[in-house]
Amino acid sequence: MNGIVPGSGELAALAAAALWACSSLFYSRVRLTAWQINFGKNVLATGILLLHLGLQALLLQVSPLSVDLRAVTWLVLSSLTGIVIGDTLYFRSLQILGRRRALIVSTTSPLFAASAGWLLLSEPLSLQALAGLCVTLSGVFLVVTDRPSAGETAGHYPASIFRGVLAGLGGALCNACGAMFSHLATHATADSESSGSGSCSPLEATFIRVGFAAVLSTIVLGLSGRLRATARPAFDWSILRTYLPAVICGPWLGIWMSQIAYRDSLLAVANTLTCTSPVFVLPLVRIAFGTPVSVRALAGAVISVGGIYLTVAGK
Repeated sequence: MNGIVPGSGELAALAAAALWACSSLFYSRVRLTAWQINFGKNVLATGILLLHLGLQALLLQVSPLSVDLRAVTWLVLSSLTGIVIGDTLYFRSLQILGRRRALIVSTTSPLFAASAGWLLLSEPLSLQALAGLCVTLSGVFLVVTDRPSAGETAGHYPASIFRGVLAGLGGALCNACGAMFSHLATHATADSESSGSGSCSPLEATFIRVGFAAVLSTIVLGLSGRLRATARPAFDWSILRTYLPAVICGPWLGIWMSQIAYRDSLLAVANTLTCTSPVFVLPLVRIAFGTPVSVRALAGAVISVGGIYLTVAGK
């Protein structure tokens, strides 16, 4: 949009970033492997989304799902790259590097997304919007490179820093690919709407992405003979209750908001704004853990807000 009032896509992207900031505080302290976390949260989120779709269909007297094959194809690819592979790699990076350093590596995702949007989707970006993206990422970088607080790194399943960085970069690339495929799915939906065929809402897209990830993970674990060993700790109530809030904030509400962002905004803009989670983490860790906010982190947050304004106004 042209103007200083943010549109639905930008607001949804910022909402997704805030929700993912909440979920990261829970995920970083869960004593499960990256694969167990990803499997557990996808299965739980699929059940929640199925209930959400059912209630919506009942109240609005509409079909729970109305989506064309082309959109489903893009969403399946988005799920495979962004949720199944990307989230697993991110969780592994989180376990090795800790929340702050993992987020540093994850901020490379908008660079991959901007490149894909420009090279593959021919998305134009004004100089002001491009400057806004750079300023936003600079502010995020200041936040995540601030001196870490004591005990910030969870220390579960440690490995070398090199492996942590590789996992983080792989997750960032997969996240960008997943965002691009979700963006393409919404365009497939727009085409189908103009031709009179079925359309796919952001909620339906979220269900398809998360549901496919849950089904695929179950099949892979079943074929490898590790389904019971993975599911048992993931659904143990003493552990599940530690990451159930993250499931609500992340794969349910967070991905739902991100789907709205990918539908209503440019790929590079949506992906950059969803990566502002570190800025939202600042007040959360202050409230939840009493962690003081440094001048450097506060400056980074202010710079990020300025970059967001430039991005939205220059879109």
